[in-house]
Amino acid sequence: MKKSFHYQGTIPASKSILNRALICASYAFESERHKKLIITGDSSCDDVIKMKEALSILKTKFQNSSSFVNIPATVYDCGAAGTVLRFLSLRMSRIPGTHILKGSERLLQRPQQDLLDLFKILGINYEINKTSMTLKSEGWKNINNPILVQRGVSSQFASGLLLNAWALTEDLTLDMKGEPMSEGYLQMTIDLVSQLGMNIEKKGSQLIVKKNSFITQSSYHAESDLSSLFAVAAFSVLNGDCEFKDFPLPSLQPDVEFLDFFKKMKIPFEIINDYLKIKTTSDFYGLEANLKNCPDLFPVLAVLCAFAKTPSQLYGAPQLVYKESNRIAKVSELLNLIGVKNTPQSDGMTIFPIDRGNLTAIKSFSYDTDHDHRLAFAAALVKSQDIPINILGPEVVSKSFPEFWDVIKARP
Repeated sequence: MKKSFHYQGTIPASKSILNRALICASYAFESERHKKLIITGDSSCDDVIKMKEALSILKTKFQNSSSFVNIPATVYDCGAAGTVLRFLSLRMSRIPGTHILKGSERLLQRPQQDLLDLFKILGINYEINKTSMTLKSEGWKNINNPILVQRGVSSQFASGLLLNAWALTEDLTLDMKGEPMSEGYLQMTIDLVSQLGMNIEKKGSQLIVKKNSFITQSSYHAESDLSSLFAVAAFSVLNGDCEFKDFPLPSLQPDVEFLDFFKKMKIPFEIINDYLKIKTTSDFYGLEANLKNCPDLFPVLAVLCAFAKTPSQLYGAPQLVYKESNRIAKVSELLNLIGVKNTPQSDGMTIFPIDRGNLTAIKSFSYDTDHDHRLAFAAALVKSQDIPINILGPEVVSKSFPEFWDVIKARP
């Protein structure tokens, strides 16, 4: 028998926003012309901890050296975090010296060629193997010419450049090429650095960072993580009700689009002041949605759609195969295990409604989250419906939302 679920509280800060803000704040280590940035809002997730640890080492090295010249070779641990590796490597490439970034094998296997191409353009020597990337830098070079930035796999490469374009002596021009992926996250970066004081002009496909951009703000608030919040919201739709305090509207995060999805699905919610309130319902409908700007919603949204009254079509996110796992394949596997008809496509999936009358006939099975936190969130929705699933690797939620199992009051 399912227990009624209720949650009221504030979800921890967005790891995407925090890691961007932390990179920017680190430039105050170098020059007093940057205001010291105090960041409010926090998260204890693995990705943020790794970024904080790395930047703490960098700060200590700077304090001990009193200069960024000839800093000894240092190892920075990125764990399994793509944003940490990509943003931090570009941060370190601004500093003359040797920098070693280590990470999990899976992290280094994820698409990094566009990042390596940027290093070549910037005159950064590098070596990469299964578990580490070594940079030998004399600082950024060749910035007087437009830098070609491919965005067909990820927006993080362009974001990494912008986050590290402070205090340049020349304008930096990013020439964006390819079909944009996760463009909402690039816009998040543009909005964030602009709020902090960076002067950016947009001309067609080019972004131009004006020289001598310095941080002019002394404080910045990192809003709640909407990817994590959505996992709890979807859980609530199936199981109870929730009230999220300090819900950010407007939001920098592209995942705020889930509110539009809920409207289309006829899922009841209301926003009063800074509270988002959601109530459970079994009377909601399928969805046709383009996830181009919010691919992180896919695993949980796909499972939620399986319990809708009509079929759903989720599309527009080919980058899903490059995430912590191949999320299209792994979500299809999960849905197949509970008897949900689905048709995977290269950029998403068609999902047909589950036969709720047959839920009790599903035999016990195990599901491997494959080191992917968002698959653990998705599997939690399945388990909440009294389906006998054994979730393997539930601790992976620590990557983005270590409080998840406590928030939903469930044991994995």
